[in-house]
Amino acid sequence: MIIPKNPLIRWLAVGLIALGLPVRAADLTAYTENLPPLNYLSEGPPAGFTVELVQKLAQESGLSIDIRLMPWLRAYQTARQTPDSLLFTLVRLPEREAQFAWLGPIAKRRVALYRLASRNDIRVHALADARRYRIGVVRESAATRQMLAAGFRFEHELEAGNDDLMNMKKLRGGRIDLLLALDASAHFNLRQLAGGSDELVEVLVLDAQSDYYIGASTQMQPAKLRALRQAFARLQQRYFAR
Repeated sequence: MIIPKNPLIRWLAVGLIALGLPVRAADLTAYTENLPPLNYLSEGPPAGFTVELVQKLAQESGLSIDIRLMPWLRAYQTARQTPDSLLFTLVRLPEREAQFAWLGPIAKRRVALYRLASRNDIRVHALADARRYRIGVVRESAATRQMLAAGFRFEHELEAGNDDLMNMKKLRGGRIDLLLALDASAHFNLRQLAGGSDELVEVLVLDAQSDYYIGASTQMQPAKLRALRQAFARLQQRYFAR
């Protein structure tokens, strides 16, 4: 359900619900995860760079979009099963190509393995070296897929968490040895937990070449998808053109 920002409109919407009167559903539902600073929950509704972009996309296209934040695996599965839906922030992988209609690219991506500065015993010079350690990952993420493709396994080297914040807590609590995370997200989450920037050490970059996208359901009504693509093209020209 869309929760209006204007207090008066919000009060009227709540009143309609209490009276059992219909409240107009959103044209589209956008699913995302807690991945700051791109998309995350603050004190209130979802926030972040990509959230703001999706909101601009709604304004530009004339379509109302309800943004819902949940663990990545659930967001990914729900978006694939929901016709008029969006999923963000998404890496465009070969195995995902036919699963979505793509809007983007919208941001660069840099993912790395991190350790605590106090763990000088951890030595990683190549990905194979990481097999000796317990690594916190997010299930079904593009970075985790890359680790699985390299032969890493759940319940052996990989330990799944709902999001990077949960895995950061595990790292600081000594439950894992390494954290696999987006660089900006790792440092954002560390600040959220009142940690210092010198507490975290990057040990190996896994990917610094990929881009992030917004994925639209392939079952979306053609008129809505066309409106989104046209709106994104205008936003791209306005904000991303060099």
